[in-house]
Amino acid sequence: MGFCYQKNFFNPTLPVDEAQFWALVRATKWNEAIDKFRETGDQKLKRGLPAFIFQATFDETESKKGIVGAWRKQAATRLSGLVVMDIDHIDDPKAVFDSWQGSHGWSRILLVYITPSGKGLKVVFKADPKEGNLIDNQHSMAKILGVKVDESCKDASRMSFICKESDILFINNELFTYENQEFAKKYEPDYRANRSGATKTDNLANKAAVEGAGDVGQMDGEPVSIKWRGYDVQSIIDQRYAEKLPCADDSNRHKESLKLATDLLLMLDGDKVTVQKIVEAQPWVQEIIDERNENVTQTVDSAADCVAQKEKKYASSLPSKAMLEAIQGATGKTYQEITKGTKASPAALADDDMARWLWEWGAQIEAMFEDYPILQDICKGLKRNQYVAALFVAGGLMMTLMTRCTYRFYHRPEELRRLNNSTLIIGDPASGKSFATRLYKLLAAPIIFADKPGREAINAYREQMRTKGANKEKPKKPKVVVRVHPARTSNAQFIQDMVNSVEEVDGEMMQLHMLTFDTELDNTLNLQKGGAYIDKQSLQLKAFHNEEDGQAYSNTDSILHDFFVVWNYIYTGTPIALKKMVNEQNFGSGLATRLTCIPLPTTNFEMMERESHVDFESDGRLKAWAFKLDKTKGLLSVDKIVDELYDWTARRMEDAKENESKADEMLLKRCAYHGLNFSAPFIVMRHWEQLKKDGDFWYGEFETDETDWRLAELIVNIQYACQRHFFGAMAEAYFDNKLRDANVNVRRSKKTSEAFSRLADEFTTEDVMRVFNLNSSGSARMKICRLLKDHLIERIGEFKEGPFKGNFRKTGIMLS
Repeated sequence: MGFCYQKNFFNPTLPVDEAQFWALVRATKWNEAIDKFRETGDQKLKRGLPAFIFQATFDETESKKGIVGAWRKQAATRLSGLVVMDIDHIDDPKAVFDSWQGSHGWSRILLVYITPSGKGLKVVFKADPKEGNLIDNQHSMAKILGVKVDESCKDASRMSFICKESDILFINNELFTYENQEFAKKYEPDYRANRSGATKTDNLANKAAVEGAGDVGQMDGEPVSIKWRGYDVQSIIDQRYAEKLPCADDSNRHKESLKLATDLLLMLDGDKVTVQKIVEAQPWVQEIIDERNENVTQTVDSAADCVAQKEKKYASSLPSKAMLEAIQGATGKTYQEITKGTKASPAALADDDMARWLWEWGAQIEAMFEDYPILQDICKGLKRNQYVAALFVAGGLMMTLMTRCTYRFYHRPEELRRLNNSTLIIGDPASGKSFATRLYKLLAAPIIFADKPGREAINAYREQMRTKGANKEKPKKPKVVVRVHPARTSNAQFIQDMVNSVEEVDGEMMQLHMLTFDTELDNTLNLQKGGAYIDKQSLQLKAFHNEEDGQAYSNTDSILHDFFVVWNYIYTGTPIALKKMVNEQNFGSGLATRLTCIPLPTTNFEMMERESHVDFESDGRLKAWAFKLDKTKGLLSVDKIVDELYDWTARRMEDAKENESKADEMLLKRCAYHGLNFSAPFIVMRHWEQLKKDGDFWYGEFETDETDWRLAELIVNIQYACQRHFFGAMAEAYFDNKLRDANVNVRRSKKTSEAFSRLADEFTTEDVMRVFNLNSSGSARMKICRLLKDHLIERIGEFKEGPFKGNFRKTGIMLS
């Protein structure tokens, strides 16, 4: 009796009759959604559309009961004998349709309509058991019509999004009553067992091997076996998920299927058809197909886009670390040995994606030595994969020197932004973190030199306080500027000095940056365990955006003052220390996205280069630039860089949207700040000749170019990748836990609201009886009266006994 319908992926599957079909395709709400989707391409609009399942029908005895989940697992449903065929990527669907007129297969066609994209056709036709199963019938009809079939429609549970009435090019009313029991009896057992592949060998898609990469073979009655360079792909996948198979309790099964598809595309030279077969064959993928109608075709397409774009954070030239280890576990050989026939170095498998990226980023930094000569002095004596850490330490120190400079950002451009950084260099003990001390001594020299009179004055004051007798007049505490503070600093002293560090710049008072540098993050955190006396976690959190804080203690040493936290800090430490600073318990504070965490690579038993002499000229150049940058002021003309960063963030946001990753969305939001702040000193040095002198200070406008953006883009890419490297798992867990905890208090949708949502926009008394599952017209009238009084519906015709088309119209939305 007809076919099936779902309001969306998560609603029950229901039978649909002719009246409901026309109500859906005429509904203003869905017509407007389709038009908006064609205009914007927003996939959310498409996914929100109701959908038909032409391939399935209900038993008449069960026709009023909705089912949840995949129809093929329900006893109430069976194959209808209808076949759905998609023809995609058509510029003129109407012209293609017109070309079919008079073809000998026309008598089997019951419905043709233009898909919601406006660039495809949906063809619904009668199955012929002699031709084979659904996919066999598709190939047969495609050959008759002279088109290429979309392989993803082979599954009998595939949903077909509705169309507008004006997009229906042909319809035969037999569509609403047709059923082929012979076809259902013959092929339904296969579909319920999830065997939906072609039954005719001459129709097998991509039966040829992937040349040089994989091969596909099939024995009669046996499942398809796919090889990669002579090794069974399924055995490798089984090895990968041997310890933990993605299951129903996991919220990231879709993401795992995307990772698997990406790895397989890299291994099988981008063969999407074969990769889709492999991914769909995984039992845990079948579970999400059954539960949520997962579109594996879209997953593979997304993975292919990642590989094609060669974006380091999604896909590199090698499969993921998990797949590399699985390959070695299943084959006894490394990926390099299999693909290149060479013995891999002992460290090859230990190098994860981040280790490879550090080398690649180091090479990009080295390529910029000519445009930014200071980088060569910064990276002196380091290995190429340590250049990234040096770049960020130097950038953090130099932006602190430029404390009198500001810029405008795309978010709230009316505010003047400061060059802020909260930098952590994370590496194992003895991994080479001491390079940061050299940079600190050279680049922080102007600030340390300026602090010297203030430190001497405070020490002299304290000495006087100790030597004065009890009845002697106490000296007045001097108000001095001291900006550099070690980790062992009391909050009272720190805040007092921060409030005092004010200077007039261009007629306005400006608070200068405080600076803390410490080579032992572990020691710093241990010092903070003393409590409020030296605990600066609150200040660390507010420093990145110079947020307002204050204190009001009763002791005489603490000033009563509101202040803005203007503080840059740079620490080096171990992964254990970072775990103490940012962990699952405090991840929601937002500190993670404010931090710039840069990893230092392992030394892998390699000695550093032996230095035979001291390069005083290199050190002199760094110190000279430090004193120059310390005398800069004014608004930085970096608007073009800000515009580029806005576009970069928008592109990454689209990536996060496609991957449905709230974690990626969270981690990328502040990356643009990091990209601009760390690149600003280098950009200013490159355009130094365009600056003007105003007394002791330098200022002026300059024109940024592609070279400047290349540096800023490298920095923002590094920041985003490192955010995901250090905090990606925590971010995923944060949202998973948040969703799970929130679900405890979420009200579940009630039967009444669900039934109301299934009513067409215009409906009759009989519709109310059917949808609400009422036994009499009297009960239906009572229900209608309540809906009228609640202003959820209105009359559009005379209320009387018997069916009356268009009696009522929805005017509101029922709260669940």
